[in-house]
Amino acid sequence: MTTTTTSAEPIVTVGASPQLKKPNFFLIGAPKCGTTSLALYLSGHPNLFFCDPKEPFYWNSDYPELRRKEHLHTLAEYEALFSEVSEQETIVAEGSTTYLSSQTAVREILDYNPDALFLAMLRNPVEAMRSFHSELVYTSNEEVEDFEEAWNLQSRRAAGESIPKLCREPTWLQYRKMGSYASQVRRFFELVPEAQRRVFLFDDYSVDTPGTYRQVLEFLGLPDDNRQTFPRLKQSRKKRFEFVHRFFRVPPKPLEPIAIRVRRYVANQHSGPVGAAKKLFVKSHKRPPLREEFVEYLKNEFHDDVMELSELLGRDLSHWVD
Repeated sequence: MTTTTTSAEPIVTVGASPQLKKPNFFLIGAPKCGTTSLALYLSGHPNLFFCDPKEPFYWNSDYPELRRKEHLHTLAEYEALFSEVSEQETIVAEGSTTYLSSQTAVREILDYNPDALFLAMLRNPVEAMRSFHSELVYTSNEEVEDFEEAWNLQSRRAAGESIPKLCREPTWLQYRKMGSYASQVRRFFELVPEAQRRVFLFDDYSVDTPGTYRQVLEFLGLPDDNRQTFPRLKQSRKKRFEFVHRFFRVPPKPLEPIAIRVRRYVANQHSGPVGAAKKLFVKSHKRPPLREEFVEYLKNEFHDDVMELSELLGRDLSHWVD
């Protein structure tokens, strides 16, 4: 995809800590393709460290607002996320889903660690973008709850109009660009040596999650940890108390550092008392079906890109759009 870079900020390297283990594995996206659940499963492996937050958004300098979101302004602040890596944790990971669509992230990561390993996950863009839209609504990055209506706003939003007040990254609202994976994957392949990269499809992951998980371990050179449970995460949801959600999204300035720490902690609790308490603030939500005509329109919009992606991956993906 094409991302505007005029406001990009350079990566700040002042205060880097060379004695720390550098992150050497990057789960780079795309959004709503299974990266969050995979990161959760991998974080339980005894030889793998996954940073908190899962998505620091540090290396995409063409998404400057996302980098500010986690208050990571220098390399030292970024590397502090990995300060607790133990000797037995040979794979040091993070999983920012904007890195695949970013024009700068993968190149900047390779400059930082030329031996880094990368994994991208992809999904039928019609399904992925509809799910992505729902997630943006939940996180207050999107105000228009109807996906078809939001899709039709893309031209106006590209011109800077109708951008939700709490939207952290307006590029996210360009659903056609976000779901056009071919150019993103082509750039990824051009930058990263074949031995250091993998692409997995959500189709395979959802059908055989344990098998895909073990393929990832093999790619990372890690032994099988015999994981047996693979809980499903992030089903469609709605906020129950809007004011609570907005407080943690846009806290008062004096409380911002505390709110960020609380938000990071709570986001990673999927069970126990905190996991149970989270359910009080969220309600399940079944998305209404899209109009059949709109589904066919979306398939036509993504058709050529999916065919190009099929050639890049050497796999027939025509069923996504036919």
